[in-house]
Amino acid sequence: MLVNLHRTSRTSIYFLVLLTCIFVSIFSLKVTHAAEYEIYSYHNVPPFIINENEGLSYDLVRYLNKHSDNKFQFKLNIIPRKRLDKLLDANSDIIVPWVTPEWFGINARSRFLWTEPLLSDRNIYFSRKDNPIDIKEITDLKHLILGGVLGHRYATIDQEVAKGRLARINAPHERNLIKMLLGERADIAIMAESSARYLIWEGKLDQDIYISPYKHSAFLRRLLISGYLPQVHLFLDDIILKMNTDPEWIAIKSRYKPPIETN
Repeated sequence: MLVNLHRTSRTSIYFLVLLTCIFVSIFSLKVTHAAEYEIYSYHNVPPFIINENEGLSYDLVRYLNKHSDNKFQFKLNIIPRKRLDKLLDANSDIIVPWVTPEWFGINARSRFLWTEPLLSDRNIYFSRKDNPIDIKEITDLKHLILGGVLGHRYATIDQEVAKGRLARINAPHERNLIKMLLGERADIAIMAESSARYLIWEGKLDQDIYISPYKHSAFLRRLLISGYLPQVHLFLDDIILKMNTDPEWIAIKSRYKPPIETN
């Protein structure tokens, strides 16, 4: 009798252990989450940021999350450039969109990982249609007042301004720069084409603003990957190569008047 009770008790224990293992396995599957990663951007102007939760940056993050097969989850944070620089100095595990190595120092190409290009962009000159101006050479800016965005650097122009050979005034924001130009406080302005074309379209200013066919510079906007995120880098490179021919992503970009397609 005692032996049977002992066997019954032992069987019950085994059964309970088995049920516990099954429960733990099922529970573990249910609570498994995609790995979360932070995307930090200092581009707080159109087309990247338009309103809360609206803009090309938000659409990029939504697209990446949708196509990550629940392996990765990305979260967008908009911060000032100075705060971003501190995170990069600390070698934080973060991702920065819409940037190019030339903007982050001479060692940026080797210091960080970089994805394939997301978007081609250029710095363009634009002026008023009642006084259209073309800048073929840097010397063509002499005797003109050039409007730029505060904190933005432009190769060659900055050196000439520092030497007192060119006159530059700054607006705090891209929208303010357009107002400055139309208000005749500047003769000509310089801005990223992606922002300029969107703002001109948004403000219905095609009849007021002349865009010069001669560009200041061209660059490719990529994702910068800081810290140690090799698997994220592989995923992003792979998905970006697919994005450029994906009708879904092409349709998203078309809403923001991108200047040219990435080659």
